[in-house]
Amino acid sequence: MIILLFIIAVLLVVFLFFAASLNIGWNFYLSSVNRLPGGNNEVMITFDDGPHPLHTALVLDLLAQRGVKALFFMIGERALANPGLVKRVADEGHTIGIHTMNHKSRFTFASAAEVKKDLTKCKEVLENLSGSEVCFFRPPYGVTNPNIAKAVKEMGLVCVGWTIRSLDTVIKSDIKVVKRVAKRLFPGAIILLHDSLPATTQVLEGVLENLQLRGLKTTVLK
Repeated sequence: MIILLFIIAVLLVVFLFFAASLNIGWNFYLSSVNRLPGGNNEVMITFDDGPHPLHTALVLDLLAQRGVKALFFMIGERALANPGLVKRVADEGHTIGIHTMNHKSRFTFASAAEVKKDLTKCKEVLENLSGSEVCFFRPPYGVTNPNIAKAVKEMGLVCVGWTIRSLDTVIKSDIKVVKRVAKRLFPGAIILLHDSLPATTQVLEGVLENLQLRGLKTTVLK
């Protein structure tokens, strides 16, 4: 009986550590910005996985039309392939963050030294292309662990999570994505979108309309 209880306890601990790695909002391994102070009636829109040569440009056009600033977490390899868009994002007053060099699953299983090497390279690429300092980081898939936490802390980066996951990479209907985000809106929310998708501009337009209807403003970390 004691052995069985011990096994159950070990399994529960293992499950806890595994679940914590998949839930960035728990702040278990790494303290992250998962929401904004709610007193200013503001939300923040963030984009992952860009820049995309077509879709990111369209997103920037819409943001410029609406006078909205956002935080773009960029993949280093895609930034190198689209240097003009990186510069445009910075020049138009948006904030740029690190989303690793290639967004591969092996990043999650890398050593702390390998993680740091990847993040350092991505930071250098983004800063050289944008001409501005880059200090924000979002891990691929929102996965954290001790090695990622160690590298991020050593580099002095600020990890940013989210409070509203749009699931725009899974839900194929832009209308359903907009409804999902709208149901979860509140002051202080950080919204996760992807500027690498064809429907992103339609989703963004719907999200911005809902923000306006609710009297919510947009802001961005600097």
